[in-house]
Amino acid sequence: MLVTASTALVTRDQLSYRVHDYAILNLAGQLREMASALALDASQLQKADPGSLNAREIDAYQERLSRQAAQFKRIIDSFETRNLPTDLTGLDQPVICNWDAPSLQQLRATAVVWRDLYETISPALSPTASPETVMSAARLVSQQGQGVLDASRQLSGAFKDMMQLKLNSVIALQWALAGGALMAAALAMVWLQRRVLRPLAAVEACAVKLIDGDMGARLTPAGDREIAAIADAMNRLSSRLRLLFDVAERTNAGLTTAELLDTLRDALHPLVAVDLMGVVVRSTDDDAAWRVLRTAGVPCQRLGDGSSLEGGPLMDNLTGAVAAAAANEGFGAVLLVPLQDSGEGASALFFATRNPEHLPEPTRAVLRAMAAPVRAQLERTLSTEALVVAAVEGLAKLAESRDPETGDHLVRMSAYSAMLGAELAQDPRIGTTITPRYVESLRRFAPMHDIGKVGIADSILLKPGRLTDDERTEMQRHPLIGADVLRRCEAQMQARGRTMFEVGIEIAESHHEKWDGTGYPNGLRGEAIPLSARIVAVADVFDALTSKRPYKEAWPVERALAAIDADAGRHFDPAVVAALHRRLPQILAFHERHKHV
Repeated sequence: MLVTASTALVTRDQLSYRVHDYAILNLAGQLREMASALALDASQLQKADPGSLNAREIDAYQERLSRQAAQFKRIIDSFETRNLPTDLTGLDQPVICNWDAPSLQQLRATAVVWRDLYETISPALSPTASPETVMSAARLVSQQGQGVLDASRQLSGAFKDMMQLKLNSVIALQWALAGGALMAAALAMVWLQRRVLRPLAAVEACAVKLIDGDMGARLTPAGDREIAAIADAMNRLSSRLRLLFDVAERTNAGLTTAELLDTLRDALHPLVAVDLMGVVVRSTDDDAAWRVLRTAGVPCQRLGDGSSLEGGPLMDNLTGAVAAAAANEGFGAVLLVPLQDSGEGASALFFATRNPEHLPEPTRAVLRAMAAPVRAQLERTLSTEALVVAAVEGLAKLAESRDPETGDHLVRMSAYSAMLGAELAQDPRIGTTITPRYVESLRRFAPMHDIGKVGIADSILLKPGRLTDDERTEMQRHPLIGADVLRRCEAQMQARGRTMFEVGIEIAESHHEKWDGTGYPNGLRGEAIPLSARIVAVADVFDALTSKRPYKEAWPVERALAAIDADAGRHFDPAVVAALHRRLPQILAFHERHKHV
């Protein structure tokens, strides 16, 4: 019985180390993935036409190269010192490694290959590195990256073989234990079968599944307290590994920012019920201000889409601002994870839960680790959205430049539209339609209302006198032309799994419709006219009346309001006109600041 008890204790001890082995295997897999990403990124940069590369693209590559090289070096150094910190593994305690001879030999070989590359590219990792140095490093990575990838794969294989040998020894020990138990007594066999062998076999099967890549493998805790604790630890590790792999897979699916947050929240649900998560970006107009770009989860006024946070320019200040806003909304625990903090911009992910106990430190470590795969995809998503909108905004300004009106009008009427939308959100009859994201869409797409004028001949658009009936009919085609342009943009985005221009299409097509049905191009009446178009119609006319143009002086505000009031119920939605009156002080203050934008 003493031999049996000793063997069982050794078996438990060996199995407790398997949790560490799976963490090691995960880090080896990260080395393999980063080596592949380094080679692919460098290869793509090499294939690009050197003349087409700009400083921003080279700086972005240098930032990615520095971040990946630092993470690769950190994992290699941790392997060599045999001490893996908790923020690398996601475990509750640091892991002290114990390599067998083949694993140690391969680790040394991999470290040599990596350091040869790292030393040659290290000049390019400095933030002050010249573009020529960065491009030289890209060539070296492209040439030597395959060697690093091969060495990383061999290291992962050596670790897997080592783990299998350890498992085999545990299995052999289990069979020895079973044989000894059979010799002891039938009763002892029943006890061992129920309390030791069956739970250990389940642990073994789960371990094999994890080794084979089934990161969702789960165990039902059973047996005595120690074995149940091992099963629980393996379940937690499996959940965390599954989450990290799932996040990495989903972030490569070409999602919009909103869809990315929704899928991440779904992926997090088995680990922690995050009530609200979102992306915060530094304002482009004010370095001390931050804006909540997108959120997923429960509605929140202070942390909703488009909300502003006065957090100061530093990321540490933002942490306090987000925590304060969350506390005011009844959230008990908040975590802010920086994504980017550089001269080109700053962004962060935040997670909030109602229950303060739902974000313990081990869970926070997992959420921080999750930010790595999210960062690159979010940067690509934000860049893509910004580039697409910038291109169409440029087209809108081109259309505006062909009209006697000035570009100042676009800036003001865009801001007025957003202000009116925010005011209408307070109306209980309309408020459910208008979200912070909707207000942001008004701000973004209001300047595109006359984009269809690019399709109108100059002889009509710039004609100084009255238009003929045929010319007026042609001129009234510009809403349809503009809507068609944006629909084509939307179709291209939807083909890539995204949607962006819905509100813009409504505004371009319907901003000349009238409340009484006498407008064009479709003769829509009342609430059949999209709300966004009704808002832009008032903002557009108010700014046109109160602004000086080559063909007229600016009207006094009182005269402009009187004209708009007279057309409420005929040309304009009365509810929007009423919102204009309520927001007039804010609108006039903006007009004063932006007379000569």
